[in-house]
Amino acid sequence: MFERRRCLTAFIIILIGVLIISVCTGVYLNTMSDHNSPELPFLSDSDAINYVESSKLMVLISNKEENIFRKIQDTYGLNATCVSDEDVSKRIADVQAACTRDQHVVAISVGNFESSDPPDMQPYTQIARDQNYIVSVVNGPENLLPDYIGWHLNEADSCMLGLCAHALLEDLLKTVPEFCSDFRNYSQGETIPEMLKFYQLADSNHNGMLHCTAKYFGSSPDESSKEYFREVKGNITMNFETTVIGIVFTPRTFGARLKLSQEQLKLWGGDDDGKAKMKTVLKNEIARSNEDDRVSSLNSAMAHHSIQCDSNNLATTDSKLPMKKKSARYFPNSQASLVYLTTKSEEDPDFHPVSGRGSRAHMTLGIAPGESAVTTGYDLLEVVKLEEEEKDWPTYPTTRGWLRDYGENRWVLYMKNKITVETLFAGVYSVS
Repeated sequence: MFERRRCLTAFIIILIGVLIISVCTGVYLNTMSDHNSPELPFLSDSDAINYVESSKLMVLISNKEENIFRKIQDTYGLNATCVSDEDVSKRIADVQAACTRDQHVVAISVGNFESSDPPDMQPYTQIARDQNYIVSVVNGPENLLPDYIGWHLNEADSCMLGLCAHALLEDLLKTVPEFCSDFRNYSQGETIPEMLKFYQLADSNHNGMLHCTAKYFGSSPDESSKEYFREVKGNITMNFETTVIGIVFTPRTFGARLKLSQEQLKLWGGDDDGKAKMKTVLKNEIARSNEDDRVSSLNSAMAHHSIQCDSNNLATTDSKLPMKKKSARYFPNSQASLVYLTTKSEEDPDFHPVSGRGSRAHMTLGIAPGESAVTTGYDLLEVVKLEEEEKDWPTYPTTRGWLRDYGENRWVLYMKNKITVETLFAGVYSVS
């Protein structure tokens, strides 16, 4: 009897040992699997996760990384859709359906990036563009670089910032006669409503989506561009608070001027001195790009967004934009983070807010007919140079800040209260 009990006890001890080894092995393997997976901010950083949960993100994944699907489902639950159908037509249809439902995250297993016949991403990037999704590619090959990379606003914040800037422009036209007269001359508008239609949205602001470019790669990136991308790649889908400090108006462009944080400056890859490529040198290049640079009016883009913003919450005037409602819902899965405090500021104006690295950082809000979005950066660089001249430029105090005339139809609003908005660091991939 004693021997039988001793054998039973030994058996139980051995069984428990086997179970412990099995559990530990499973945990170890899962840990190794997670360790070998790339660090993805939208799955590991709490701020990025919170932002994606109020935005829309499309994730393109190699079929060798499908373990990421599990992490996406664990993180976002019913707010994520993972598509991995082997039938490409069915896959595209499922992606279209998910995006139409405004899912926060749509993840797609697109195939093997490293195969001799790499997957075609164009159908998915086109859907993302049409449905206002930010795009991220997980573990793409070394030679797969986006057209450009930068900080992207979601569709609600893009709408809100566009409306704020539009309202500021109208307020200045109504309250600063000198600005109104100059603007009327180059816009050829007789009335303020006509002048407000002067600026248009470039193709890169499709559907009114706004962004700040940190680095442009183009179709043939050089080795330094590839090295830059390797260095910043780990920050893709990271969330950043972005600050708008002013608005620039010229006969060519309408832009929001930014002041990058120290963390953003680490990712900045833009050309801050313009080198020899000022707008006169770029004239022919811009003219060629305009052949494919489709534009739509600012009002038309806003109408597409089915804007239902309360103008009393903005830096407002009594104007009403002509909008068409496409739905009773207002961006159901996209929430605005934009903050524009209207409390009285006692700060003195800073007419040298940014210089050196990052001084070209901006968001293009609109362009004149026949111009290109790239011109906004060069207009801003001209302003930065003029700020250094310490001349007594004509300056007009307004309720929203100080409007300064730099001559040759160049005007800058130095805002009393800055605008802050959340953004996601990501690339933009060609849709053609």
